[in-house]
This record gives sequence, C-alpha cells and structure tokens, in this order.
Amino acid sequence: MINAIIPCGGVGKRSGLSYNKIFYPIDGAPLIVKTVRAFLSVEEITKIIVVYNEADRLRMEELFGDNEKIVLTVGGESRSESVKAGLDAVDGDAEYVVIHDGARPFVTDKLIKSVIDAAKEETGGATLYIPVTDTIKRVLNGEIDSTPNRDEYALIQTPQAFNTEKLKYAYSRLNEPLSDDTQVFERFFGGVKLVSGDKNNVKITSKEDLPVSYRSGIGYDTHRLVKGRKLILGGIDIPHEKGLLGHSDADVLTHAITDSMLSASGERDIGVLFPDNDAKYKDIYSISLLKEVYRIITAKGYSVVNISAVVMAEKPKLRDYIPLMAKKLADTLGIDETSVNISATTTEGIGLVGREEGISSKAVCLLKSEVL
Repeated sequence: MINAIIPCGGVGKRSGLSYNKIFYPIDGAPLIVKTVRAFLSVEEITKIIVVYNEADRLRMEELFGDNEKIVLTVGGESRSESVKAGLDAVDGDAEYVVIHDGARPFVTDKLIKSVIDAAKEETGGATLYIPVTDTIKRVLNGEIDSTPNRDEYALIQTPQAFNTEKLKYAYSRLNEPLSDDTQVFERFFGGVKLVSGDKNNVKITSKEDLPVSYRSGIGYDTHRLVKGRKLILGGIDIPHEKGLLGHSDADVLTHAITDSMLSASGERDIGVLFPDNDAKYKDIYSISLLKEVYRIITAKGYSVVNISAVVMAEKPKLRDYIPLMAKKLADTLGIDETSVNISATTTEGIGLVGREEGISSKAVCLLKSEVL
C-alpha cells in the first residue's frame, strides 16, 4: 500500500496574495485541488493526507471533506512539523509514502509513478530532479566568491517517495527543521535515487510564479428601432430619427459587451442580473450596468484584456462615432482604447436589420485572472 502526504500548512505570504496561495484559481479550480487531483488519479495510492493550516480549516473541509480517500490534518509551524503530522496519519500497512508540495499543481501521474517505482528499487528513497542549466556563483557578503561546476549540482523537486518505516525512523530522530525530506532521509540511510523531473513541475512561491489564466466569452443583443427614442450605442447618443426600444436605454452594443464579459467570467447573463421587470432598471444608462458587471468580474479576480464587437445596422452610418464609443467603453473598463475594437456593417437589406426594423450587435471578450 502507498499513502501520499501533501503538506500545505503555510500561509503563502511571499505570493503577495491577500489569501493563502493554495486557493489561487488555476484552470477553474483552487491550486490545491489541482495538486490533489493528480494523486487521486494514481491507483496505487490508497490514501491522501492533506496537511493544512488551522486558519484554512473550513475551506479545506469544503473542498475535500466528502472524499473518503482524503484525510485532512493540521500541520505545524515548519514544513518538517507538518510532514511529521502527516506521517502520524499514514496507514500502518502503507509500505511507501509519497510526499509532495501542495503548491506544485502541475505534477503529473507519470512523475508520481516514476518516483514511486524508483523508491522500490534500491535505497528506499527517491526524488525528482532537474539539471542546473544556468551558471552558478557562490556569493559571500554581496560579492562573487567562486564559480562551482554546475554539472555537479541539481535542482530538487517533489514528489519524493520513501519506505515508510525508514522515513518515520528518520523523522522521529530529527531535532531541527529541514526544508527537504531527502535531507532527513539521507542523515540516517544515505543517498536517494534520482529520477528525471520536469521543468513545468514548478512550485508556486512568489507573485511571479502565479500562472495567469485566460477566458473568453461571447455576447449578442438585438433591439427594435422605434420613433420617439434616443439611439444610444456604446454609451454615445447618436443622432437618428429612431431609437432602440427596451426596458433600459436598449444600447445593444454595450449589452453585447456586458454579456460577453459575464460569459467569460462564468456569471449569468444580463437579463438575469438586471431583469426587465425591475423598475429600478427602467431607462437606465447601460454604461451603468457595464460598470456594475466590471465590479463583479474584478471581484472574482479578472480584468479585461480586450473587446471585439460588431454593430449591424443599415442606418445611421456609424464610422464617425466608433472612436467615441471605443473611448467611452475603454474608460469604463479601465483599459486602453486600442483594446476595444468596434466595427460596423449592414446586412445588405436582409432580415430585421436590413429592413431597418432594428439593430444587432455581437461581442467577444477576453479576460485574464489577476492576483488579488
């Protein structure tokens, strides 16, 4: 039997986040969830022990409390103390234990299996490593002291796998905190087996390590043209004999952009957030709705990369108003005007737009995740 220990008992201060980095979203899920999923996919591993900070108890229970294969336990002030806490929860018949940094979310099942297989072969211990490719300098008091041979050095990664009995013995006699489990093992049992790692198997430590994710969304809107209404597009009042009919100002361009942002961020559409049977939205300026949606997406950690939209109308001609619309929208979203592209077209007399009965708009938005 094989158990896994995933220590993540720190608070992640060096990441620059206002919360623990293990909850930073990657591929639509918290970082720690992505890490744990890799171990859940390895059939040999019968138990996963996630060692966490007491302050994160509720969040961790929410994420993993229902999975029978996962055991949650509180860690200590140092990594060594957290690993010890994890070892206390290891099954008595688990011959091997795999230890992996909770903040290394890009580990693969192939890497996990390779280090397990290596630990079974000789010494009872194995670790992933990658060769040093940059020149190394030994620096003392801010000055270069020497240039070691980089071929004699390696960068150590996790996961690391060990014979459970040996590792427990080593930790039971440890009287100082160490940063790496191979250090603990080597003090009592000598070297461990080296297994080729992966440069993509990075540990998230600082703000610069945090991956940026991108999400796209699409929006569409159509409104009828009627007399007695202002024609508002992209927040700009455009002179015309007709305006668009709607509960709000019926700004189809802003509505399409708003829906594209909601789509990209995983929120419900504009009709759900601002229903047309709510009196407070009667004749509301749609730029105000866009501002509210911008607040919603930024609260979720997103910012707008760019907007691309098209307005379909037979009349009026919009060419001279496009720069004004782009500026208004860009200012609302806090981005450069060059990041808002608006084009205008007709439908060659076809359909509702072609008969000058209405105006339509489509928009595509790209969002990126931001460090909160």
